[in-house]
Amino acid sequence: MPLVQRKRRAPSDEEGSDVEETPARTQQTRRRRASPESVGEDYVERENDTGLRATGSLQQMQKKLVRLALACEYSRTPIRRKDITDKVLGPHKNQFRPVFAEAQRTLEAVFGMQMEELPVRDKITLQQRRAAQKNEKQATSSSSWVLVSTLPKAFKHPAIINPPKAPSTALESSYVGIYTFIITVIVLSGGELHESKLERLLRRMQADVSTPVGKTDQVINRLCKDGYIVKVKDSSSGAEEVKFVIGPRGKVEVGADGAAGMVRAVYGDAADEDLERRLNRSLLMAKKDTPKDKGDKNGEGAKKPRGRPPKATQQQAQEAEDSESD
Repeated sequence: MPLVQRKRRAPSDEEGSDVEETPARTQQTRRRRASPESVGEDYVERENDTGLRATGSLQQMQKKLVRLALACEYSRTPIRRKDITDKVLGPHKNQFRPVFAEAQRTLEAVFGMQMEELPVRDKITLQQRRAAQKNEKQATSSSSWVLVSTLPKAFKHPAIINPPKAPSTALESSYVGIYTFIITVIVLSGGELHESKLERLLRRMQADVSTPVGKTDQVINRLCKDGYIVKVKDSSSGAEEVKFVIGPRGKVEVGADGAAGMVRAVYGDAADEDLERRLNRSLLMAKKDTPKDKGDKNGEGAKKPRGRPPKATQQQAQEAEDSESD
């Protein structure tokens, strides 16, 4: 039986073109994928997009922190680290330092203010001191801030900077005068003032029952709530003693310098060198108790040096008084 030879069908022009073009397209695609220039461009584009998103998120968070700081200062509420984390940072907790630094720059450039860390409350009673000694991990940072002015001293004048108008200028100025007076008396009394002595001084000022801001008891409670003074009850001696010390906000806003300024304002033109010498002698102990480590501008508490501080001799204290009086 003869073999039937089948002729192989010649490929058409269209099929041939497809066969020829397919390897070419594959090679071009491979070259395009393997091109280092295209890979670099894609990487740069992704990095730019990520950077823009990060920068925009940082700007939004620092704006939120500025608004939070202004709102807290309006109500005399400390700016707490927990509130910053919950209300500003959210899931970006590791961005605290850059956000805090940006907010500090905005507050100083736009509003002439900056956030200053509040000092840790002092341990006054014997029970508080014993509890602090038992606690190995003592808090060195309060993680709370308040707004303070960064304007030069020449601009901190009532004729330039008036008291806030909320609720009214008269009420606000009266409240500032009351807590400045009480803090000044506490400073001049060595850092603490018994309740009976404070009542006696308020009676001499005709403010033992009521004040322009409200009833005296309510004003004292408000001062404690705002952090200007701290009411301490001590029963270690057997009988309960009630005394007042300067609170964290009072140390930052008034302190020894504010107390000295009020004394000079009261004496006016009658102030002389003898007054300055007696005033510096009274404020010497108060300035020693004033905390120096207020934290840096990035929101991190300042590190305290290790070891015991050297004890100042009587001669060194006298030299400090003479230098301050000069």
